[in-house]
Amino acid sequence: VRPDSILFRQRWGRPEQLVPAASRFGQDGRALRLHIGCGTKHLKDWFNVDGVQTPATDGVLDLYQLQGVPSGCASWIYWSHGPEHIHPDKLPGVLRDLRRILVAGGKLTVATIDLRGIWENRFLSPKNGSAWNAALYGETDSHHHPFLAHRQAFTQDTLLVLMARCEFRNVRRWALAEYPEINDLNDYARSCALVTCYGEGIA
Repeated sequence: VRPDSILFRQRWGRPEQLVPAASRFGQDGRALRLHIGCGTKHLKDWFNVDGVQTPATDGVLDLYQLQGVPSGCASWIYWSHGPEHIHPDKLPGVLRDLRRILVAGGKLTVATIDLRGIWENRFLSPKNGSAWNAALYGETDSHHHPFLAHRQAFTQDTLLVLMARCEFRNVRRWALAEYPEINDLNDYARSCALVTCYGEGIA
């Protein structure tokens, strides 16, 4: 086993941990609302997943291993500050898999780091704090969770173009005020709004 594969499993869990979460998707015949990369933030009446078990998760899910997740099992996917952790060559495949598991007409709502916002509101001005390097690179000093590092950055335009290329329809910038339950969650999409870009598309 390659050393980087061992480190990956330390961050994202073991294969046997993935089965209970995936097997619950759509088991009652209803499309669920899926909160990906929840960390410590639990959305009520959503299925909350992350790469590691936390008090907020309903299951562990590996975004590089979505083949076992049934197609059309989700009506809405919310993914905040996660795309930046995915390698650039892998992200289009992940997005297409997320589109596959959405019902026709279901939506993917994404928030991720904004390169322009980091430059303007952390580097040139500390409006959102001064740790521009942490916003850009993630937790690069973590020996226990090396995959918390950021692999790429976006602008508002590049995020929307990527979603459109992955065949999402009606791609647009969304606003926190549209979704009170997400706004009330107070995750990075809200607390780091000045360094975040927002994208939404329909499957």
